[in-house]
Amino acid sequence: MSTVTENGGAALARLAPNGLPGVRTAIRRTLTRLFGPPQFDPAGDPGDPGLAGPDSASWQVIGEPAAIAGGLRALLLQVAHPAAMAGVHDHSAFREDPLGRLQRTSAYVTTTTFGSTREALRISRIVRAVHPRVTGTTPDGTTYRAEDPHLLAWVSVALTSSFLAADRLWSPFPVQGSRADAFVEQQSRIGALLDPRVDLAQFDHDETARQELREGRIRLPMIEDGTLPTTTAGLDTVLAGFAPELGINHQGREALSFLRKPPIPAVARGGYQAMFGGAIASLRPNEEHALGFDLSRAVRSALTTRAAVTLSAMRLATGISPSRKIAEERASHDEPHTVKTQ
Repeated sequence: MSTVTENGGAALARLAPNGLPGVRTAIRRTLTRLFGPPQFDPAGDPGDPGLAGPDSASWQVIGEPAAIAGGLRALLLQVAHPAAMAGVHDHSAFREDPLGRLQRTSAYVTTTTFGSTREALRISRIVRAVHPRVTGTTPDGTTYRAEDPHLLAWVSVALTSSFLAADRLWSPFPVQGSRADAFVEQQSRIGALLDPRVDLAQFDHDETARQELREGRIRLPMIEDGTLPTTTAGLDTVLAGFAPELGINHQGREALSFLRKPPIPAVARGGYQAMFGGAIASLRPNEEHALGFDLSRAVRSALTTRAAVTLSAMRLATGISPSRKIAEERASHDEPHTVKTQ
């Protein structure tokens, strides 16, 4: 059972589903400065449910404030993989424009989850257009390329496992059982669209193809060959396969130092530190070890509780995710499409 649920988080969530006026506006303004506004059109593609769809596990998990801590956890995991870290170190502007990179990552996650099908495919194209240039060599001499399905899989499962870990710990209504499996499958299918072997042009003017994509009936190589998982058990197996590759080098330590104290607005620093500490405490033992952490049980418990308190306050103040609300309004307008959700 999640820490938040044990502490009455579900009751608080029901108490103010739309947040607290005034406080809600101030907090959302700060979050927008950090993560940017939604990058999809509220009036575009009326009736389109997007790749996941209303009532889906993905809308539930990523529409939850706990997903913010999950996103920080995913960044930590990417630091733990030398090839992924080298790509960021060599080709990213995170030092010069740290919030820009954070906003671009946030835009990808929210648009592929809450945007219309067309918008999700568009941002997948944007990311894919960058990948061919992201190549190089890690400090130990290993070559890497962002288009490598193995490396794409790591980035995907780092996100998926981190959102699930945060959801289990801090959501008042965590996904479980088959619904957690559905979240893994939905996120893997989204991640599989970054594979250059997938022809995104097939969906441009073919609504039937887009519907088949939403329903999981389009064959995607990274799903078909098991590179990306479709269940929580499969996710655990894929993560275990990556364990021998994890470890932190000087590039990772530089990024980790940056993540500890990023240049964010002063008003957000307390909340950030609480969620960053919670993200560290939520790591699996091998992941924690790979990053050089050695938390005692007491420290881990304290960090997890601090994050729970912060997220409960945020949930009470802000209410439903603005991105989810936009998506729900779009999907409900003259809905011509159908989508299977779990």
